[in-house]
Amino acid sequence: MSETILSSAEGVQAYEWAARDSSGILSPFHFTRKTTGSNDISMKILYCGICHSDLNLAKDEVGMTIYRYPIVPGHEIVGEVTEVGSNVTKFKVGDIAGVGCMVVSCGSCNNRTRDLESYCPNMVWTYNKHYHDGSRTFGG
Repeated sequence: MSETILSSAEGVQAYEWAARDSSGILSPFHFTRKTTGSNDISMKILYCGICHSDLNLAKDEVGMTIYRYPIVPGHEIVGEVTEVGSNVTKFKVGDIAGVGCMVVSCGSCNNRTRDLESYCPNMVWTYNKHYHDGSRTFGG
């Protein structure tokens, strides 16, 4: 099994398993996660669910060319908070937190103000999308 390393100038070194192509076979993957922002939390992943939709996307069975390889599947994540951004008030280091299929919304649209973030037109998926700052998301 070969390893791939993706890096950027800033961030936290991470190690996960990724699909490299439509075979869906996972192999070790090293990369750099984005730095924790003022509205973010970082966490040590304790558990991650892999559901059938993750497998569909890893194998590109749905033909969604917006997804590119490598893909780190897993969007049902539970972990221990290790860092909190300066604007975060609902979490503290040591808390247990969960992440669903999205990691961020715009924070200001009608959907957000009605607690319907999953309908935000600028929502960012847990993996294989880009944060608003341009950095890429990698799932669990």
